[in-house]
Amino acid sequence: MISITGIGAVSSCGSGIKPLVEHMHEGRDSSTPLSLFPLPFKDEIRVNQVKSAPSGDEGSRIDAMVLNAMEEAMAEAGLNKKKLSDSAFILGSSGFLFEAEEEYRQQKEKGITKPAPLARRGSGHVASRLAKRLGIKGPVLTLTTACTSSANAMIAAANMLKRGEVRRAVIVGAEALSAITLSGFRSLMLLAPNGCKPFDAKRQGIQLGEAYAVLILEPNKAAKNKLCGWANLCDTHNVISTNMDGRLIQQTMAGALSCANINPGRVIAVKAHGTGTIDNDIAEGAGMRLVFDGKVPTFTALKGYVGHTLGACGAIETAAFLGCLNAGFIPPAIGFDQQDPSIGISPIKSPMEARPGYYMLNFFGFGGNNTSLVLSYG
Repeated sequence: MISITGIGAVSSCGSGIKPLVEHMHEGRDSSTPLSLFPLPFKDEIRVNQVKSAPSGDEGSRIDAMVLNAMEEAMAEAGLNKKKLSDSAFILGSSGFLFEAEEEYRQQKEKGITKPAPLARRGSGHVASRLAKRLGIKGPVLTLTTACTSSANAMIAAANMLKRGEVRRAVIVGAEALSAITLSGFRSLMLLAPNGCKPFDAKRQGIQLGEAYAVLILEPNKAAKNKLCGWANLCDTHNVISTNMDGRLIQQTMAGALSCANINPGRVIAVKAHGTGTIDNDIAEGAGMRLVFDGKVPTFTALKGYVGHTLGACGAIETAAFLGCLNAGFIPPAIGFDQQDPSIGISPIKSPMEARPGYYMLNFFGFGGNNTSLVLSYG
């Protein structure tokens, strides 16, 4: 049994789990025009950006956000830094282009005509830096599997805990907005000018966001929330996309259910990946219809609240969803209005009461990396 004993978050909704839960209960959108750095198309899109932005020494912005979320998770788990020393530290992110971009801008402002374009080291350096600041001396790992990064970090941690390799695991999902990433998605015509509309007939694409979340996993602890099953599969259909028939998504979800030793009928609700892109929502809808034999349970999507946070979405959306369950409700999917006949199913549009039992969380990443988790609540 893998218990989730602590959660913490910093997002565009504010610092902490509480503002996240409040936004989701009230169906409030926290996206804004881009203001962190200039881009020629910044007025054409909306993003979910973290409002507070500490400045100072190396990595201070990212470190401050993660440590803020860490403090909240540690308080809930009843831990201090001394007790963390023999933990595993596993970071999930698509990368930290933000740090390199920020240094590039600073050097240009200082009059350096040809600064190095990518002067900062990558995710492994960030993980080592954070683990050192927390006094963690156990294994330090990074996972960069696109949108499944921090969800796969949870799987890696769960397997380590089951094998008895560590006493606990600290999972971090971290993603900062990047000019390169925003420009890349715009070049693919995937940025929605009017925000994310998951599964909606008029969806136009994604709204990107940044977020920082921490989950603390421990074996055999009394806890309201538990990680019961998991699965990860890579779809080799295409280098950048999932098979539209949903078969690999079905297999991933079925694998997580098998790992949890439950049948589909016991799933109370699903947190869908719900990117709001044309193809991904069709594929995910097809996968859900297949695994649930056409009787898809209540489902929702969360990217209208925090944006698509790429490598951080596994951690931030798990933390947010658990926060809502602990508050007694399943959050609605904002941005959805009209069912798409090619999908044939609709997410909920208002909060529903959360019942004790099993819930499924889906994360389907760029390049066809698919992850499903089964959690229990109550």
